Amino acid sequence: MAFVSAAPDTVHDTTVDTADDHWTRKAMAIVALCFALNMADGMDVLVVSFIAPSLQNEWGVSPAELAIVFSTGLAGMALGGLGLAPMADRFGRRRMVALAMALMALAMAVSSFTHSVLELAFVRFFIGTGIGTVLACISAIAARVAPRKHRNFAVGVLQAGYPIGAMFTGFITAWALPVFGWHSVLLGTAAVSALLVPVILAVLPAGLDAGASGQQASIGEVVSGPRRANSIRLWVATICGFMALYFITSWITKLSIEAGLPQTQAIIASAIYNFGAFAGTVAMSIAGTHYDVRRLCSILLAATAGVFLFFGGVSMPLWGVLASAFLMGVTLQGGFNMLYPLAAQVYPDAVRATGIGWAFGIGRIGAFTGPLLGGWALGQHWPLVAIFALFCGPLLIAAISAAGVSKDA
Repeated sequence: MAFVSAAPDTVHDTTVDTADDHWTRKAMAIVALCFALNMADGMDVLVVSFIAPSLQNEWGVSPAELAIVFSTGLAGMALGGLGLAPMADRFGRRRMVALAMALMALAMAVSSFTHSVLELAFVRFFIGTGIGTVLACISAIAARVAPRKHRNFAVGVLQAGYPIGAMFTGFITAWALPVFGWHSVLLGTAAVSALLVPVILAVLPAGLDAGASGQQASIGEVVSGPRRANSIRLWVATICGFMALYFITSWITKLSIEAGLPQTQAIIASAIYNFGAFAGTVAMSIAGTHYDVRRLCSILLAATAGVFLFFGGVSMPLWGVLASAFLMGVTLQGGFNMLYPLAAQVYPDAVRATGIGWAFGIGRIGAFTGPLLGGWALGQHWPLVAIFALFCGPLLIAAISAAGVSKDA
């Protein structure tokens, strides 16, 4: 089987079909919507990171205790990727994305009324379930509707919506948190997700549902034959990559405070990190139309290890911390997000949502453990450089695994 499947798509809808080299307006609108949905995902995931110091002060909890909130949300993402996203290959991606976004909006609204770590952690599990489902489905949708020549770009560039959503949330939270409090910040993010539900139903064509086979793709189809080795390499890469990625995204505000910034500037540093993530993802998505995405992914993930050690080990003024945070976003998320088009290349359309869902659902093992490990190290008052060094090994393993995905499988 070729690395990019040459088999025709099993679902045909004249409203989204594209020529090999040309975009249609409908396809561009669908990818733009997927970008917006990923922005909402970024808002919903990272907002807790931005309000974490306020929650610690109000509830009197330690970083290790608050890490439970991050990790339960990530466990929900695993359920969404492993359990719900594969159902999109049976019941239709349009339906699953709309239902998942509605679940996110409702649960986020409920989270604004919580009064303890355990209550917030419980609700964050359902938010994560919606996010994990949406992330897998929109990657499959973008790969489905984009011209074959631009598939890497389409799947890659929509991942840039995630850090942009997080960046805007960071700037807005830095302004709104002292004025309105964290409850209102969570309600605002819930409203954004709720407003996107009717847009999903209006923009995504019914043909994405009508072609559903009626039979759910099994994990056996995802890892059968020559796809098995590639699937395992992808799983290892996502586990290790997510470990480092969610360590940073969960604790970047706290880490910036540890680096010497006051809370407001630390939130801005988090936003600057996410701007770097956006820039890196867009740049790598464009490069992915011309260069091997395996190599791009591998080089940037390996480079992130060096950036980690520099950020944690070198004392810097404000501009240095901000510049390092930007560079970290470029290398870490620019490299990690190339795993999405890589996964879209490995799996044919008929099982793509299942394959991507499992690759990034399994990867949530790392997303779950990364914040816990980081919270524990922060609670032990480790030197900043030692905390960052913990995650250099996983980054290098992810880089090697991504580079090992075979073109011939």
